[in-house]
Amino acid sequence: MKPTLAIIGSGIAGMGAAWYLKDKYQITVFEKNDYIGGHTNTLDIQTAEHKIQVDTGFIVYNLNTYPNLIELFDELGVETIRSNMSFSVWNQDTGLQWCGSSYNQLFAQRRNIFSRQYWSFLSEANRFNKEAPAALEHLNDQMTLQQYLQERGHTEYFTQNYIVPMAGAIWSTPVHKMLQFPVKAMILFFRNHGLLGMNTHYQWWTVKNGARNYMDKIRAALPGEQRVSQRVNQVREIDQGVELQIGSERRRFDRVIIAAHADEALAMLESPDREQAELLSPFRYEVNMACLHSDTSVMPTNQRIWAAWNTKSRTNADGSSESATVYDMNRLQDLPGKQPFFVSINEFQDLDPDLVHRTIRYEHPLFNAETWHAQKNLAHLNKQGPIYFCGSYFRYGFHEDALWSAKSVARRLLDD
Repeated sequence: MKPTLAIIGSGIAGMGAAWYLKDKYQITVFEKNDYIGGHTNTLDIQTAEHKIQVDTGFIVYNLNTYPNLIELFDELGVETIRSNMSFSVWNQDTGLQWCGSSYNQLFAQRRNIFSRQYWSFLSEANRFNKEAPAALEHLNDQMTLQQYLQERGHTEYFTQNYIVPMAGAIWSTPVHKMLQFPVKAMILFFRNHGLLGMNTHYQWWTVKNGARNYMDKIRAALPGEQRVSQRVNQVREIDQGVELQIGSERRRFDRVIIAAHADEALAMLESPDREQAELLSPFRYEVNMACLHSDTSVMPTNQRIWAAWNTKSRTNADGSSESATVYDMNRLQDLPGKQPFFVSINEFQDLDPDLVHRTIRYEHPLFNAETWHAQKNLAHLNKQGPIYFCGSYFRYGFHEDALWSAKSVARRLLDD
């Protein structure tokens, strides 16, 4: 008889672990939401012309930095198509609007052709892209993005109109928190993903007809239970196994993988040991509201810069700042039909309620020097069990990182 394994969380980390371990363990998946998939969340929308599938969380990947996801897609027989990954910035305080995909879009505001400040800004962006890789060997793990920019003499104009909007959109992180991001980790990510230049970008891909397709294939291959709307309140180590409390129900398993966010994982543990507490406690998460809508009014006023990713910011009367990213899903997924579909993350402009299809709450990890330090030792959490951990927080916070952590913990359990 196979040993029993509980997996808490059905995102790519949890379902990836289930995929790798399905032949050795009798698996039960517990998911607090009413659907399986976590950030793999595809919504069905009926238009006048078609029924279409729109992604709202995980959308794209590339062939250079997603080796585990590519391997998984190949094993599952997932069909993918090319995506458009253009990027634009709209600073509503200064009115600056630009997109780096072409010279026409870079100078979408024709007055910038004659602007010394704008040319200086472009030169500064080029300097950042050239200096950053060379600086890696000299950077310590504690230095923040803000400290690096100050040390290198970068201007506030460059900071607010280039590096912070781009990095903030990638990590779904507000401006003031992005400035505390560990710069060494950020530069490594930018370099590895071809983001340090206009001509270094990779081709990105998306799952045809929605990312849910790959998740459905995993689900179909798993023989055990997949229980939705089942929040695990507590995980307790017992003699020769673990006990889970789900509401008033208690279930015993031989092993458990907690594939939830780090803060949730720590809160589940009845009696975390010193190492678990020290390594999981530094991680915090940012709540981000994703709104699927068809309202073009929140896109940049200059249509020349419309891109797949459109980030914008403004300062309010009280001095607080707001930022949002609008994904053009028609570009990203090559959606059929004429109706526009956007996913706004933390939209601060008013949306026409008749054009809003769905609003979803997501949470993304916040990274700083403390989490960067903790990540170096996260593998220690999985030395002996019976409680194991995985999630995107083990690396950079993305789909590939979550799957990498799932594969790592699966290797450990396969060796048992």
